[in-house]
Amino acid sequence: MPISDDSRALLEQPIFASLATIGPDGHPQVTVVWLHVEGDKVVFNTAAGRAKHRNMEADPRVTVLLLDPDNGYRYAELRGTVAMTEEGGDQGIDDLSMKYLGKPYPFRREGETRVQIEMDVNSEHWMG
Repeated sequence: MPISDDSRALLEQPIFASLATIGPDGHPQVTVVWLHVEGDKVVFNTAAGRAKHRNMEADPRVTVLLLDPDNGYRYAELRGTVAMTEEGGDQGIDDLSMKYLGKPYPFRREGETRVQIEMDVNSEHWMG
């Protein structure tokens, strides 16, 4: 599904988004993520083994909430499925860090494996 121009405008900004995954007990797990848009895919990154990574390995369905930083009553909810790979994970987190911090990712932990995630958007809902 094509991403709307309104959502694309938010995705191109360095805004914090909320990512919801489904935990092993069926409850949602929500975390704040950096993200970007490439074509019609939402792209983000995590470290292997984190809760969101484990959750997405078990169930690739996710929801991303984009909150307009200029108007808290205007937001988009993007629902879809993800594909994950370690290939390009280190470069992916550096690219996101350049967008958000203006420098390569400074929070790497020794032995950490980065995972690149691409989300195919299946539905989009706007408020505001």
